[in-house]
Amino acid sequence: MKYIVAVNASPRIHWNTARLIEAAARGAQEAGAATEIIHLYRLDPFKGCISCFGCKLPESFGKCVVKDGLTDVLDKIRRADGLIIGSPNYLSEMTAGFRALYERLVFQSLTYNKERPNCNVHMIPVLLIHTSNCDESYYDNAAVKPQFLIFLLILTHMMDKYIYS
Repeated sequence: MKYIVAVNASPRIHWNTARLIEAAARGAQEAGAATEIIHLYRLDPFKGCISCFGCKLPESFGKCVVKDGLTDVLDKIRRADGLIIGSPNYLSEMTAGFRALYERLVFQSLTYNKERPNCNVHMIPVLLIHTSNCDESYYDNAAVKPQFLIFLLILTHMMDKYIYS
């Protein structure tokens, strides 16, 4: 059975982002997968990458060594067959909680090696849900799209592929 981790990076657990994540997780369940929904803002305190390079040491290669609220989440994502992650748009960005998870998730897997750019044991598809409560015309602004596209390129490099909805 496939295992899908669904992460809500919104502080609101009953609003748009959470509802879309729950619907996506339900779809995965209907397709036969086991799912787990994690609400980032209900975890113990956590922070972004502190660039300690502990994840580059031989004894912890590819695994973030910081122990906080994200430790179990990172382990679950590492074992998952798929990742659903969603964040609302806050000031043209993902939430701070999303950013912290993103930093820790990506940096631990980077190898600085062109032949093997990441050290993931297996690649997983990612469904990224980015919600907003503003008019679609706002996203015609050239300052918003490049930031989001850069994020997608990095995530694609890390996870091998993504699904954009």
